[in-house]
Amino acid sequence: MKKPNSLLLLLAALVLLSPLAGCGGKRAKPSPRAAEIITTAHKYIGVPYVYGGRSPKGFDCSGLVWYVYRQHGVELPDSSRKQAAKGERIDFDEILPGDLIFFQSNGTVNHVGLYIGGGEMIHAPGRGKKVRKANISDSYYRKHFALVRRVI
Repeated sequence: MKKPNSLLLLLAALVLLSPLAGCGGKRAKPSPRAAEIITTAHKYIGVPYVYGGRSPKGFDCSGLVWYVYRQHGVELPDSSRKQAAKGERIDFDEILPGDLIFFQSNGTVNHVGLYIGGGEMIHAPGRGKKVRKANISDSYYRKHFALVRRVI
């Protein structure tokens, strides 16, 4: 039996695995600043949800994003709807760690999370819950997806 060409195997693996790097498609390289921002966001996993919260005592979704990015010199508005108008709009298949992912109900943006890679985001999900990771491919998030913004 003939041995497969190792270059062909490598190319096939890259084609098959490329969607797993982010969500596929054309890829830009994540900003080194994104890793710092994600590290900061991880510190707040477990902080309780507080409507209008903008501190480690309690966060709502936009407050978490506002607080984390502000620590890295990025000024953002204080609501998810206003944050959704900042930065560059990115196609979903080009999402990178550090991008903001927005969700909507009834056609209005009402939730934001920080994409951390591997199909996950960190967000403050709602009353009675705590800041946590979530899989953006879960049916709820797929159904309510609105857009992605790159602000760094």
